[in-house]
Amino acid sequence: MTREIGIHLSHWQTAWDQPLLPLIGKAAEAGFEVAEFPLLYPRELPYRALKAELDQRGMRASCGTGLGPETDITHPERSVRERGLGHLRACLEGAAALGSPVLGGLTYAPWGVFPEDDPAARRDRCADSLREAAEIAGDLGVQLCLEVVNRFEGYLLNTVRQGLDLLRRVDSPYLSLHLDTFHLNIEADTIAESIREAGPHLGHFHCVANNRKRPGAGHIPWPAVRGALDEIGYRGYLVAETFVSPAGEVGRGMFIWRDLADDLDTNACLTAKFLKRELVS
Repeated sequence: MTREIGIHLSHWQTAWDQPLLPLIGKAAEAGFEVAEFPLLYPRELPYRALKAELDQRGMRASCGTGLGPETDITHPERSVRERGLGHLRACLEGAAALGSPVLGGLTYAPWGVFPEDDPAARRDRCADSLREAAEIAGDLGVQLCLEVVNRFEGYLLNTVRQGLDLLRRVDSPYLSLHLDTFHLNIEADTIAESIREAGPHLGHFHCVANNRKRPGAGHIPWPAVRGALDEIGYRGYLVAETFVSPAGEVGRGMFIWRDLADDLDTNACLTAKFLKRELVS
């Protein structure tokens, strides 16, 4: 079963607003077919230039984003939720401009925010907001994916079951789940079983070692992961989201306190070779 491999371009970033255009070539030269774009400032990116570079390199795009306290679509204040929906619209438009079939990440709640008010009310507002976001996604032809994350980074979706419950509440064909082996390693009883549980609702997949290193540099059971992906017929992208450098605001923001790779370019090449060998060929 053919699946294309990608790498999150923040692998090379030290600042979230660092230009992404030069990083597309690094991804291509490392052996990837897909470049994943962090759409944290979606209104500021040069989409035409980025798409032209992708086309010249024969590459495809995937996209991700994250909500924050000022763009929280679960917030009690409508104005905050509207800012969040505005951010998601800009990201979905950006994904469409780049030809990305997906927008993944923390698209349903702010990253690292743990409010003390009623979580049930937060879930209700989240579902209502996602109905609006899903309509935008459908109009643009982009699948909006909800990333299941560990308990230290979010509280709304820590398990596939919680994700499926939210999908059922919203009831839109334009919403899917986004799974990541780093998070599954913390929360899932069995990684492969969680993948099988997601089944046809799996829209995007991140490949990361349990320690945030490149795939293969930890104890994730990759043969079982591949078997589960094959079993559910997953044909989406396999994207390495490896944060291995402590440099700059990206390293600090992802809690990387020591170098997890000797050289970023070499690490990317090893990642591409591993994914092709273990999950594709």
